[in-house]
Amino acid sequence: MSIRRCLFALLLSLLASAHAWADPLYTVDFLPTGFAPAALNDAGRIVGTYGGAAAILSGGTITSLGGAVPDSYGSAINNRGDIAGSQYSPYSGSAFAWIGGTVVPVGAGLPADMYPNSNARGINDAGMVAGNAEPFVGEAQRGFLYDSGGLHLIGTFGGDWSYAAAVNASGAVTGTATLVPTQTPTDPDRHAYIYQGGTMLDLGTLGGLRSEAYDINDAGVAVGWSETSADPDNAAPSRPFEYRDGHLVDLGSLGGTWGYARALNNAGVVVGSSDLITDVGWGYHAFIYLDGHMVDLNTLVTGANGWEIIDATDINDAGQILGRACRLGTCADVRLDLVPAVPEPGGWALLCAGLALLAWRARRRRARPAPVLGIVLALAAPAVLADPLYSATFLPENFTAYGIGNDGSIVGSGTNADFQGRAFVWKDGAVAFLPTLGGSSAYATATNDGEVIGASQSGDFTRGFIYRGGDIQGIGTLYGGDSIAYGINAGGQVVGESTDASGNSRAFLYSGGTLTDIGTLGGTDARARDINDAGMIVGGSQPGPGFPNDGAHAFLYHDGTMEDLGTLGGGFSWANAINDAGQVAGSSLTAGNVATHPFLYSGGVMHDLGSFGGDYSDAHAVNAAGQVVGYSSLPGFGFSHAFVYADGSMVDLNTVTDGLGIQVLMDAVGINDAGQIVANSCNDFGYCAPVLLTPVPEPSAAWLLLAGVPVLLWRGRRPRR
Repeated sequence: MSIRRCLFALLLSLLASAHAWADPLYTVDFLPTGFAPAALNDAGRIVGTYGGAAAILSGGTITSLGGAVPDSYGSAINNRGDIAGSQYSPYSGSAFAWIGGTVVPVGAGLPADMYPNSNARGINDAGMVAGNAEPFVGEAQRGFLYDSGGLHLIGTFGGDWSYAAAVNASGAVTGTATLVPTQTPTDPDRHAYIYQGGTMLDLGTLGGLRSEAYDINDAGVAVGWSETSADPDNAAPSRPFEYRDGHLVDLGSLGGTWGYARALNNAGVVVGSSDLITDVGWGYHAFIYLDGHMVDLNTLVTGANGWEIIDATDINDAGQILGRACRLGTCADVRLDLVPAVPEPGGWALLCAGLALLAWRARRRRARPAPVLGIVLALAAPAVLADPLYSATFLPENFTAYGIGNDGSIVGSGTNADFQGRAFVWKDGAVAFLPTLGGSSAYATATNDGEVIGASQSGDFTRGFIYRGGDIQGIGTLYGGDSIAYGINAGGQVVGESTDASGNSRAFLYSGGTLTDIGTLGGTDARARDINDAGMIVGGSQPGPGFPNDGAHAFLYHDGTMEDLGTLGGGFSWANAINDAGQVAGSSLTAGNVATHPFLYSGGVMHDLGSFGGDYSDAHAVNAAGQVVGYSSLPGFGFSHAFVYADGSMVDLNTVTDGLGIQVLMDAVGINDAGQIVANSCNDFGYCAPVLLTPVPEPSAAWLLLAGVPVLLWRGRRPRR
């Protein structure tokens, strides 16, 4: 048994699948003829090439960028909808980025006498671009990373060239670099690498002479392929690999001798292609790798009608897969969509946090003082009382919590008796599943005074809902697309996001039965996450042309005005929660975009709450007392622990909670005004469940004084020297 079973259990909760991988989990969506796809983002938007220009496919509509960048090729897309690609040629053209509607000539930053040609292969949400610089002739190609500081060329391992394939949120680039030649120049020895901060990490091989990397996720896990032997007399078998915990892991095959891992998402789910041993059909199939097993994607697809999925080239955090299907000599590009189709954003975030546990088995948790010892420490050093102690109450396995109300009720998504994902309310040990808007699945995001909000499958769409008094009501949509409700106040006002015809999300306020678009900070996208009792709304929005290289900025909306809250020095920030005092909690990139830290915006100032030493942290909720909860990664490969921030200190909740056993609190998602916290946890044996943390009452000052009397008497009885 391994920690990956924990991730598998969470994935089952998200997919609401019935029993095993044998059940169909995907439907096939054929892409428009003539559209050549390259990559997709978490919203399902696909970048590619159409009609001789880079284009974006969203909601069945193709938007060409031919007017802005004619004769171009789209290669990569981030979650803001920005793209990267090349003009004139997909390989030896000129690299560009299209950010916030503005063309950035990335290739123009290269020395023209050395690298007249270039291409772009990856772009992250901060607008950093990974690509390749091409010389006139020869083998001196170099990968590069483009950011606000300019272009940084990537070296080799002693050979002639390097190649950059992808970039993650922190600016880590993965790709391939050649070694000092020992074989033929046409097939040089080469190794996969990860490049960050000017340093190249050689990922090595699975025993052969060559390896290549194609993708990297935000936890620093890379995938690609590697030869497994160096036999000069026989062709070396190649296997897809995953680089994690400091070494390459062989992902196996579908029965043949070769395979390639093309992409992975932030949940660690890998896709690619592997050959088969077969006398009929195609000699290779697309695969998905999860929980230590490689599975033929064709066994998970329903409604394929004889089409074989032969390759999978990308996967997003919503589980959608980009691939290639063939039948009777004809091939087509496809997107595979999960069944059911309702995305649960918090669940995938929990899976990302679960990656933190992949190498946890070799790491012992820090010892926590028992309650009695805690009292003794409190008597000896009163400052210890600043760290609250909590008791743990476990909710059912395979549930995912998203929020907690002031009455102690917890909401989220859980699997019912029919193995369907449903919104639930848990209170005092009892679980109630809510109805849906007609679809098979739903999830709840927040609750206030017994009213519950969330999103439900409704026909072919996702619709936000509000549940009160035993009845569920859809809140509609702004422009006909999907909608999701995220925040609710005591007056029953609801905020969230709704997609428009172009695939952009717009922040809405639902009040008195009416949906209102509250606008943006100047860009085309805005998403609301919470609202307080005074009607103040927070979320994130594209900031517009004044910040061409920035991602979203946290906003505060009140009395018809949307205010940009700024950042902690980096190019991105996001607000998740607000209390009635107007304090805002969220996360932001720090200066130089080196890390994401949680923040508390109070008194007009954005305060950095710090971290546990890793690169990724986020604050999810804040209560009336200004206590903030969320998660923070630990140094290394993305380990994350839940935290509470109070009285100027960030505290690891795993160190101050009794009754956890071997569970690890990965992410705290809510806190109420009584100080109760709900967090999601997993252990090394695959048991994952939400946990309610209830503060243990601190001993009163009078009790402490009385407890000190025997100590004083004892000191008085000691013989004098």
